[in-house]
Amino acid sequence: MLSQFTTWLKKGLQTRLVLEHPEAPEDTRVLNLFRNRAALKKALGDSQDELHRLKDRAKLQEAATARVREQMEQLESRLAAPMTGLHALLHYQLRDLWAAGHAQIAALVGELARQREDRERRQFLADLNRQLFERQQSARAGCAQAEHVAADVRAKLVAIHAALARAQSWWQYFTRRDLTRRGIAMQAEMRAAEETLQQAQAQLQRVEEQGGARYPGLSLQARRVLNLNAIATAQVLALRLAPPALLARVTDAMTRSEPRIEGVQDASGSFALMQEIARAKAAMAQNSATINTEVRRLVDTLAAGVKYRTASDTTPTVESVHFTLRSALARSEVMTWNVLEQDLWSLSDLFYAEGD
Repeated sequence: MLSQFTTWLKKGLQTRLVLEHPEAPEDTRVLNLFRNRAALKKALGDSQDELHRLKDRAKLQEAATARVREQMEQLESRLAAPMTGLHALLHYQLRDLWAAGHAQIAALVGELARQREDRERRQFLADLNRQLFERQQSARAGCAQAEHVAADVRAKLVAIHAALARAQSWWQYFTRRDLTRRGIAMQAEMRAAEETLQQAQAQLQRVEEQGGARYPGLSLQARRVLNLNAIATAQVLALRLAPPALLARVTDAMTRSEPRIEGVQDASGSFALMQEIARAKAAMAQNSATINTEVRRLVDTLAAGVKYRTASDTTPTVESVHFTLRSALARSEVMTWNVLEQDLWSLSDLFYAEGD
């Protein structure tokens, strides 16, 4: 009777526990529903943010398109009138002359940079191989010395063990004691020799793995020389422009976003200026050998006369460049420009800065 009551009580407790802690799949579905809802809200928020970003970009693009359309309309209106159309043509021809000078300087400096980098890279690899060979030789010598010492200690230890094995008679007690003491000392020496050998082998492995060092780039002196070549080429091209007032027109055209040509009031003057621009462009492109000779002479003069603000600067000071270039002019030549201060031919885009 008691056992039946106990069984009934246990069943009741189990039923109560099941009622209090039911396995309710509805709760799991509700929990998953809330999780999915949170994930959907986050995805919606991200989509709305992306939509706002795209709308902002579309507005910026529309504004840029409107500005370009306005510029095109202004250009069309200028080209529709004879004189303003000629002035627009002159404006863009002057800007093209500036671009031609920039391209010529970039080509010359780029070729010099490739030559200088190739030479420095080969020198770097030669120095690296020589230093690596010297370190490898030193590491191999240290490894061989450590192997020789270890082998010598190992041979001495074997000899001691052999002598100890022979000295087993009772009257050789003191000999055995001396040999045992020597053997213990030799084992310690053997451990030290083995450790030294392992260190030498590890050092040799590290040295052999250092062969893949990377070329660090152009040296400071190389970057300075390239910048001086750019300055010298800009000076030579400016001196070759004829008439000299043409450079002032080119510089003025680069400072204006709208065509405006001073001193040209009729079609004949416009065509005459177009012919001057064409002759100047042709003169800049011809006689590259003569230009290179003049550039090398100016580079030597600049290297001896310019100054740098800090030891790591690659571009010289404006004052030192202007003074040196004026001093290098012939008596018949007049310089009415400042190469660096006016950023002639957009030189600043071609300079090699620190770390390039």
